Amino acid sequence: MKTRTSAALTLCALLALSLSLCTAAAAQLQKIQAQKIKVIADQDSAGPQGTNFLSLLMLLRAPEINLLGITTVSGDQWVEPATVFALWATELTGRTDVPVVKGAENPLVNSKHEVELREALFGSIVGWRGSFNPDAPKPSETWAPPGGFPKVKARPGRAADFIIETIRANPGEVVLYCAGPLTNLALAVRMDPAIVPLTKAIYIMGGNLREGSELNWWWDPEAAFIVLREPWKEMVVSPYEAGAQVWSSAALMEQIVKAGGPLAAHVKQEYLQAQPPAGTSMWSMMWDELLVASLIDPTVIKKSETMYLDVDIDHGTTYGQTVVWKKPEEIPTFFLPYSGPRPVDREKWIGHLMPPAGVHPASVQTEVDAEKFMKFFVMSMSR
Repeated sequence: MKTRTSAALTLCALLALSLSLCTAAAAQLQKIQAQKIKVIADQDSAGPQGTNFLSLLMLLRAPEINLLGITTVSGDQWVEPATVFALWATELTGRTDVPVVKGAENPLVNSKHEVELREALFGSIVGWRGSFNPDAPKPSETWAPPGGFPKVKARPGRAADFIIETIRANPGEVVLYCAGPLTNLALAVRMDPAIVPLTKAIYIMGGNLREGSELNWWWDPEAAFIVLREPWKEMVVSPYEAGAQVWSSAALMEQIVKAGGPLAAHVKQEYLQAQPPAGTSMWSMMWDELLVASLIDPTVIKKSETMYLDVDIDHGTTYGQTVVWKKPEEIPTFFLPYSGPRPVDREKWIGHLMPPAGVHPASVQTEVDAEKFMKFFVMSMSR
């Protein structure tokens, strides 16, 4: 009887210890999850190669990130194939737990027909126009990733609704990663403006600091105009010129293959063994990958400047181009004070310098630590 009682007590003690360990492990897991950055990725996720797809792989693999979902949008590819490749990315990384929600197929106002009308008036654009390219597939056309179409399906519903619901379910915690046209975000903030103060930060790849157009904002200028004019708590913009400082290459991909991580076979097949179609190149500027890296490790950016960014929505020659205003570090120096006999009044000049009405300050990435970024990219694709 005594032995039986002792055994029962021992069993109870072991069960209590096991329960205690499970509770401690659950608490530790909850703590780790709480420390992760909660992200919604809004992306024109073209594939199977390129900046869009590689950045998704980085986000899906990053231990620092709790990826709440991927919302797709037209841009580099139409939203139908973009959704296929986003789903494939979740399968490739073993992250089919991350929902993919299809978003807007067309811009709010802009259209291929209007692009053609503007070109008839002002001359043709010789440059990248994404799904408005003259030889782009039809919006409904999809094609299989290597190995076939993904088995996982997109979550029913609309991207804008998913963005609203997810931000409201995680107030003050969600970072929006926006690496495509901003159509889904514009729809979301127009449907529910209250999500703006509930958002932790917004990271945007788009715009450019010199004359010309950048696809993400040129594709849907009205959407970019709406999003940039919202009073976000923190707005970080990685413009064309930032991503232009870092390029993908065979040597870079060879490092990932040599490291032998879970994505090594994919990188070897798609970047070192595959041949690009005629008239194309496998290598490009790493715009979207840089935005991911800066979200996780801000030190990959050497220099950022506060700027006020806007988009031209007058439907003329500069439609869709970025408008940049930043406060000068010094007031101008003039040859002579022709407007009067006195010296320049610095305080009056400083008081005169005001940003455009309706726009908000953004931290704009201007100088990249290319070496640190490349190391981060290889590490994130290899672990």
